[in-house]
Amino acid sequence: MEVTDNSRFSWKQFWVSMVYENLPPVILSPIAALLFERSIKKAWHVCQHRGLLVVSLPYNSPSFIAFSWLLVYPGSWLITAGIICVVFFDLESIAGIDSLQMIIAYAFLFCRRLIIAVKYGYFSRDDFAALSDPAPDWNFDKTRRKLIAVGWSNPKDFPGLLEEEFEDASRLSNRSPSVSSGNTEDNEDFKTFVMGVLDDVYSMKKPTWYNALVGISVLGILLAVLLTKQLFGTAYLGSDLVPIVVNLATYAGVMTGIGIMGFGLMCAFDFERRSRIFSLLKAALSQKKESSFDTSGISNGTFDVNNPTELDDWMSARSVLRSFGERFYLRVQTYTSILLCFSLICVALLNLIAWTQMEHNINTIVLLSMTILVIAFIGSYAMYRATQLQQLSYATRASLQKYLLEMEVSSGYTETELNGQERKAKDVLRQIDENINFMEIIYRPISLLGYRADSGLIGSILGLMITGCLLAIQGFVESDLTYSTTGWSLY
Repeated sequence: MEVTDNSRFSWKQFWVSMVYENLPPVILSPIAALLFERSIKKAWHVCQHRGLLVVSLPYNSPSFIAFSWLLVYPGSWLITAGIICVVFFDLESIAGIDSLQMIIAYAFLFCRRLIIAVKYGYFSRDDFAALSDPAPDWNFDKTRRKLIAVGWSNPKDFPGLLEEEFEDASRLSNRSPSVSSGNTEDNEDFKTFVMGVLDDVYSMKKPTWYNALVGISVLGILLAVLLTKQLFGTAYLGSDLVPIVVNLATYAGVMTGIGIMGFGLMCAFDFERRSRIFSLLKAALSQKKESSFDTSGISNGTFDVNNPTELDDWMSARSVLRSFGERFYLRVQTYTSILLCFSLICVALLNLIAWTQMEHNINTIVLLSMTILVIAFIGSYAMYRATQLQQLSYATRASLQKYLLEMEVSSGYTETELNGQERKAKDVLRQIDENINFMEIIYRPISLLGYRADSGLIGSILGLMITGCLLAIQGFVESDLTYSTTGWSLY
């Protein structure tokens, strides 16, 4: 599968998006848009389409505008104010607040913004240009179609989305059914088969327990921090403006974890749907006792391994389906990697505190520990689904090699040479096997944190987390750490 401009990651778009996302909306990000776009009209459209200053009803729904002004913008300003207080004030002496808590809470928001920047990095050039185009080439519906948790969660709710991705996949895979040869009917059979598979798979609904798990996970982190404060008699807010701002910003930062935890589960859901696609394709291969070699398996949904033409059609269908939703597919791998990386950074910070005997409040340890625990669980689930999908490449190769072996054994028992069609089918089977091995196992396997999503990946990542946590515990024990009645560390 050739990687084209449609699926290649754009670092320029990524860094531009990082600037937009990390500057305070309404206040500074519109100024950045004006500097980047060098046009008031283009900057205006960027602000509307990217949520930097949403006020225009033609480009955004009333509910989204209300949501932005009542929740998103105030939350962003509050968290920004909290991190500024951490940088410019000595909060420990002023209000007894551990600055690390605010930094970790800000990291939740930064992680979410990083994921959003990755989304824009995978936009096509045309899509990215349309965001700033004064012509009405972009609208709120197109924005929702690009969201993993909205459009890609239920693509059948967005008319034409599956068809658009099918056309993109056909171009990406650069494959077409060999039986077509200009035959419109056979081309329609090919599209009908592929779209039938997609219709079956993308009729799957996101499990209802996903939202419940996300809510419980994030609230669990927040409640653990609040209960620790209650236990040590630490004020939830404080009495002065600075501690109130910082505490509220900390809680708001933790609550932004709803987004990144939700991304983790949506990535697992996408891996699960893709696993079903390739399970259906694997099941579509069959050995017919009598093969006429003049019909296409596309029309009946099964492909005869003894028929080279049907094998080529099957591989064409597989190539298109593997390329389907290519940009979403690459994004979910990156999102899962970001989530796991965030957890590993929390483990590293826990060790930094333990081994350098950094002064801290126990709330910080609770926040770090709960974050690691929650992400380890959600990340492991996403990794499990990713490894299931990768395992299907191995299982498909095993099936192909089984058919090859049966052909060899059959010809050996009958002591007759394979006819021309059967020999060609054997050659095609070998080529398909080599293609799957190269494309899906060597060149472009499912990759998380830069490693192929094999069964050992889960053990490796969890092993790093567990080992890191055990090292941190050892560091705390060897330092004879105790805590004061207000929760501050005493070495």
